[in-house]
Amino acid sequence: MRDNSDQFIAVGGAFVVIVVIAYLLYRPTVQKSKRYQAAVVPLANIMDVGFIIMSPAIVLLAGFAAPLVMLGVCLVAIAAGFAIAYNIRHFEPIEGTDDPLNRVERGAQWALLGASIVNIAYYTLLLMALFLLPFDAFTQGRQSFLGTVYLGIILVIGFFGGMAWLNERGNRTTAFNLAAVFGVLVAFAIFNLQEWLGGRWELGDSPEPGIEEFRKIIGLFAIVQGFEAARYIGVRFGSEQRITTMRLAQGISTVVFVALIGSILLLFIPPESEVDGTAIFIVSDRIGDAMPWLLLLAAIGSQTSAIIGATSSRSDMLVTAKVPRRISFVAILVPAILVVIFTDVNVAVNLASRVFAAYFLIQALLAGLLARRRSDWLALAGFVGVGVVMAVILVFGLPL
Repeated sequence: MRDNSDQFIAVGGAFVVIVVIAYLLYRPTVQKSKRYQAAVVPLANIMDVGFIIMSPAIVLLAGFAAPLVMLGVCLVAIAAGFAIAYNIRHFEPIEGTDDPLNRVERGAQWALLGASIVNIAYYTLLLMALFLLPFDAFTQGRQSFLGTVYLGIILVIGFFGGMAWLNERGNRTTAFNLAAVFGVLVAFAIFNLQEWLGGRWELGDSPEPGIEEFRKIIGLFAIVQGFEAARYIGVRFGSEQRITTMRLAQGISTVVFVALIGSILLLFIPPESEVDGTAIFIVSDRIGDAMPWLLLLAAIGSQTSAIIGATSSRSDMLVTAKVPRRISFVAILVPAILVVIFTDVNVAVNLASRVFAAYFLIQALLAGLLARRRSDWLALAGFVGVGVVMAVILVFGLPL
């Protein structure tokens, strides 16, 4: 049986990690480093707190195989990253010209806009769930209401020209957000070590995943996206630097994702929770009474900056397409509010996964056409494979 000292060590260790990593990342030499600035954009987009909240679903669906399943999902994302890298290297030099491939890229941009709208809703629903659950006040109605109010406030701020101030606040929280995610992972890791030292580390019966479980797992693809952000920061960073740092971000996030899945096996096997975004809260107090609050701390900065960042970047894209800045916020946030009102977290993450799959499918098509022009047949075969996988996610992914 865990005692108060075990809980204090687990949660206290997490807070120490948060403070140390935040201190290291906020040092001026790090903040001014171009390598850090280029890497932190895709890394922060991939490693928002959403993966912590949704990862238990993979354990509840896949059982003992969950770490390998998570690795497989990450490898799919890494494969899609090769298409993004290929397009950074070979499409960007012809971007904006009369080349017909620009029409394909415009299709990808509109798909990304749709995916981002759903993602903003997904981030908002998660944030509201994280806010309500520690107070035992969670209902879907309250979640939708608070999410609508929250996005409505951002809409008003953006419409009246105050988004720059919000962006500055969001950028400053990025280092803390990453530190908080690592802190949560450390808390789970310490919990496992304590259970092993106390002779309590023992897994129960594992569920046997079938076709339906597999379809639900691929419906969670949205939790590993975010690396595509490297494609759209070319104004600040060179192509090779973006490719290198995107791969670095994907490598770091893959290690963290798989480690987190491994560290929560003990909490969710045998399955005793619902397969949804609230599962982590049902068991988090086993680690420590402060754990739900730590999750809330990790979420506030992470999800808020993700919402603001996605809103601002997609506004920039619409402005480029001759949409007035004020109207761009209406075009992005009104549909996001409708998703918040009419869906829950599970449906939103599945919808985001499908639309992101459509985006990466178009990116794979673009990369394949470029590879064909260059007679790069091995790359072409790889991009066809990526496109097929994205089509499978798009067509067959299920909500939890």
